Amino acid sequence: MKCPRDGVELATVLAGGVEIDKCHHCDGLWFDPGELEKVRDMELTDLEEQLESRYGNPDVLPGEVEGYMRCPRCDGGRLQQVTYTYERQVKIDRCENCLGVWIDDGELNAIVGEKKQLDDAVSQSHLRAFLRAVRRIMK
Repeated sequence: MKCPRDGVELATVLAGGVEIDKCHHCDGLWFDPGELEKVRDMELTDLEEQLESRYGNPDVLPGEVEGYMRCPRCDGGRLQQVTYTYERQVKIDRCENCLGVWIDDGELNAIVGEKKQLDDAVSQSHLRAFLRAVRRIMK
Protein backbone atom coordinates (compact mmCIF):
# COMPACT_ATOMS: atom_id res chain seq x y z
CA MET A 1 0.00 0.00 0.00
CA LYS A 2 1.13 3.54 -0.72
CA CYS A 3 0.84 6.61 1.50
CA PRO A 4 -2.06 8.81 0.34
CA ARG A 5 -0.05 11.95 1.32
CA ASP A 6 3.24 11.32 -0.47
CA GLY A 7 3.10 7.96 -2.30
CA VAL A 8 5.76 6.24 -0.15
CA GLU A 9 5.28 2.52 0.52
CA LEU A 10 3.56 1.94 3.89
CA ALA A 11 5.12 -0.39 6.46
CA THR A 12 3.13 -2.65 8.77
CA VAL A 13 3.70 -1.87 12.46
CA LEU A 14 2.11 -3.08 15.69
CA ALA A 15 0.33 -0.72 18.07
CA GLY A 16 -0.81 -2.61 21.14
CA GLY A 17 -1.16 -5.81 19.14
CA VAL A 18 -3.11 -4.15 16.30
CA GLU A 19 -1.46 -4.16 12.87
CA ILE A 20 -1.57 -0.71 11.30
CA ASP A 21 0.26 0.79 8.34
CA LYS A 22 2.78 3.60 8.81
CA CYS A 23 4.45 5.99 6.41
CA HIS A 24 8.05 6.44 7.50
CA HIS A 25 8.30 9.63 5.45
CA CYS A 26 5.40 11.76 6.78
CA ASP A 27 4.67 9.60 9.88
CA GLY A 28 1.01 9.21 8.87
CA LEU A 29 -0.91 6.07 9.86
CA TRP A 30 -3.54 4.00 8.04
CA PHE A 31 -6.22 2.23 10.08
CA ASP A 32 -8.59 -0.30 8.55
CA PRO A 33 -12.19 -0.04 9.82
CA GLY A 34 -12.36 -0.62 13.59
CA GLU A 35 -8.60 -0.47 14.21
CA LEU A 36 -8.49 3.17 15.32
CA GLU A 37 -11.16 2.52 17.94
CA LYS A 38 -9.25 -0.53 19.24
CA VAL A 39 -6.01 1.44 19.56
CA ARG A 40 -7.78 4.48 21.06
CA ASP A 41 -9.48 2.32 23.71
CA MET A 42 -6.15 0.81 24.86
CA GLU A 43 -5.36 4.05 26.68
CA LEU A 44 -1.73 4.04 25.57
CA THR A 45 0.13 7.31 26.04
CA ASP A 46 2.55 8.91 23.58
CA LEU A 47 1.73 6.18 21.08
CA GLU A 48 3.22 7.99 18.11
CA GLU A 49 6.51 8.43 19.93
CA GLN A 50 6.48 4.75 20.92
CA LEU A 51 6.01 3.71 17.29
CA GLU A 52 8.80 6.04 16.20
CA SER A 53 11.10 4.65 18.89
CA ARG A 54 10.28 1.03 18.10
CA TYR A 55 10.32 1.22 14.30
CA GLY A 56 12.64 4.18 13.73
CA ASN A 57 12.66 6.26 10.60
CA PRO A 58 14.24 4.12 7.88
CA ASP A 59 15.18 5.54 4.49
CA VAL A 60 12.31 5.38 2.02
CA LEU A 61 12.05 5.71 -1.72
CA PRO A 62 10.25 8.87 -2.78
CA GLY A 63 6.76 8.57 -4.19
CA GLU A 64 4.20 10.77 -5.87
CA VAL A 65 0.55 11.60 -5.42
CA GLU A 66 -1.59 13.29 -8.03
CA GLY A 67 -4.84 15.05 -7.25
CA TYR A 68 -6.92 14.28 -4.16
CA MET A 69 -5.88 11.74 -1.56
CA ARG A 70 -6.87 8.21 -2.52
CA CYS A 71 -7.44 5.23 -0.23
CA PRO A 72 -4.36 3.02 0.05
CA ARG A 73 -6.54 -0.03 0.82
CA CYS A 74 -9.19 -0.05 -1.91
CA ASP A 75 -7.25 1.85 -4.61
CA GLY A 76 -9.51 4.59 -5.72
CA GLY A 77 -11.78 5.45 -2.83
CA ARG A 78 -11.55 9.16 -2.18
CA LEU A 79 -10.42 10.22 1.29
CA GLN A 80 -12.76 12.80 2.77
CA GLN A 81 -11.99 14.94 5.79
CA VAL A 82 -14.20 14.31 8.83
CA THR A 83 -14.07 15.61 12.40
CA TYR A 84 -13.32 12.69 14.71
CA THR A 85 -13.21 14.28 18.15
CA TYR A 86 -15.44 16.65 20.09
CA GLU A 87 -13.27 19.10 22.02
CA ARG A 88 -10.00 19.27 20.12
CA GLN A 89 -11.61 19.10 16.66
CA VAL A 90 -9.15 16.58 15.21
CA LYS A 91 -9.89 16.12 11.53
CA ILE A 92 -9.00 12.81 9.93
CA ASP A 93 -9.38 11.50 6.39
CA ARG A 94 -11.84 8.62 5.86
CA CYS A 95 -12.32 6.52 2.73
CA GLU A 96 -15.79 6.93 1.29
CA ASN A 97 -15.78 3.25 0.20
CA CYS A 98 -14.06 1.01 2.79
CA LEU A 99 -14.31 3.49 5.74
CA GLY A 100 -10.63 3.09 6.64
CA VAL A 101 -8.99 6.22 8.03
CA TRP A 102 -5.77 8.13 7.46
CA ILE A 103 -4.27 9.88 10.50
CA ASP A 104 -1.63 12.56 9.99
CA ASP A 105 1.34 12.99 12.33
CA GLY A 106 0.20 14.20 15.76
CA GLU A 107 -3.47 13.36 15.33
CA LEU A 108 -3.37 9.95 17.02
CA ASN A 109 -1.94 11.39 20.24
CA ALA A 110 -4.66 14.07 20.18
CA ILE A 111 -7.39 11.45 19.71
CA VAL A 112 -6.05 9.21 22.49
CA GLY A 113 -5.56 12.24 24.75
CA GLU A 114 -9.14 13.40 24.30
CA LYS A 115 -10.46 9.88 24.97
CA LYS A 116 -8.50 9.82 28.24
CA GLN A 117 -9.84 13.26 29.24
CA LEU A 118 -13.42 12.17 28.56
CA ASP A 119 -12.94 8.90 30.46
CA ASP A 120 -11.44 10.80 33.43
CA ALA A 121 -14.37 13.23 33.45
CA VAL A 122 -16.89 10.37 33.41
CA SER A 123 -14.98 8.57 36.16
CA GLN A 124 -14.91 11.72 38.31
CA SER A 125 -18.63 12.32 37.83
CA HIS A 126 -19.37 8.70 38.82
CA LEU A 127 -17.21 9.12 41.92
CA ARG A 128 -19.02 12.34 42.85
CA ALA A 129 -22.40 10.64 42.41
CA PHE A 130 -21.25 7.72 44.55
CA LEU A 131 -20.04 10.05 47.31
CA ARG A 132 -23.33 11.98 47.24
CA ALA A 133 -25.22 8.69 47.59
CA VAL A 134 -23.04 7.62 50.51
CA ARG A 135 -23.59 10.98 52.24
CA ARG A 136 -27.36 10.61 51.87
CA ILE A 137 -27.23 7.11 53.34
CA MET A 138 -25.04 8.27 56.25
CA LYS A 139 -27.44 11.09 57.24
